[in-house]
Amino acid sequence: MSILVLGASGQLASHLRELLPSAAFWGRERLDLRDASAVEPAIESLSPSCIVNAAAYTAVDRAESERDAAFAVNAEAPAAMARAAAVLGIPLVHISTDYVFDGTKPGEYVVEDWCNPVSVYGESKLAGERAVRRLAPRSWVLRTSWVFSEHGANFVKTILRLAREREELRIVADQFGRPTYAGDLARLVAAMAQDVGAGARLPYGIYHAVGGPAVSWHEFARAIVDSAARQGRLSRIPRVTAIPTSAYPTPAKRPANSVLTPSAELRASFDVVFDWAVGLDRTIERLAPTS
Repeated sequence: MSILVLGASGQLASHLRELLPSAAFWGRERLDLRDASAVEPAIESLSPSCIVNAAAYTAVDRAESERDAAFAVNAEAPAAMARAAAVLGIPLVHISTDYVFDGTKPGEYVVEDWCNPVSVYGESKLAGERAVRRLAPRSWVLRTSWVFSEHGANFVKTILRLAREREELRIVADQFGRPTYAGDLARLVAAMAQDVGAGARLPYGIYHAVGGPAVSWHEFARAIVDSAARQGRLSRIPRVTAIPTSAYPTPAKRPANSVLTPSAELRASFDVVFDWAVGLDRTIERLAPTS
C-alpha cells in the first residue's frame, strides 16, 4: 500500500507524518499545485493506493485579491487529483471547510444544507469539493473547521503570543464554530487511507469531521488562556474582552455561524473521537514555553 499525501508541512500533514511514516509526502518543491496541468501525470506516475489532499490555499483575506491563486490550489488542483484517482481506480480523501456555508442558518449545518460561501476562499473550496465528488466516484470530502495544533501557524499560537505581550485581548464574540485539533483529524484520515485495501467501511461522500462543543472565537480564546494558565505557561493572565465583528473588519467576510454538525458515521466506522478541549491541552503542553 502506497499512500500519497499532497501537502508536506501543514498542520494536518505534520500529524499524518507521525501516523503514516511510509507514505509519500509531496510539498510544493515536489509538485506545485498552482500548476494543475502537472498534477494528474505526476500522481499517475507514482500510482499510489490512496490520495490524501491535505494541501490548500488558506489565506482567507489574501484570497480576496488573489482569486486565481486560491482557485488554482483549492479547485483546479483537486479536480486534477480526482481525475487521476478515477484513472487509477483509487480513493481520494479531500479536506474541505466550514466556509462553504454563508453563516445565516439559525442552527448547526448538516451535510445536506445549501452551500453559499461569502468569501473567495469559501468559493474556491466549494468548487474543489464539487469537482472531487463529480470526477472521483471513490472520494471522501471531509469538511472541518477552526483547525489548530502544535504545528504550523494557527489561532492558538497567535493567542498565546498575544497573551504574553498584552494586558487585554479583544476577540470577536459573534462568530461561532467548532475548533478541531489537527491530531484528531489526522487519526481519522490515516484510518480512512489505510482502510482501502480491505474495502472501505465508510460510504463515499461528504462528511463533517468535527466534534466537541460549539464556541465563539472569544470563548475559544478564553479556553486557550485558561489552559495555558493551568499549565503555568503565562506569567500573568490578560483580560479577554468580547467585541463584535464590526469592531474587527477584515478583507474577507466570515460566516457568523459556521457550526458543523458532526457526522456520526465517522465515529461509527473508525472510532475516532474529536475532542478539541483535550487537543488544546495537548497542543499547549507540546509547545515550547515561549511559543
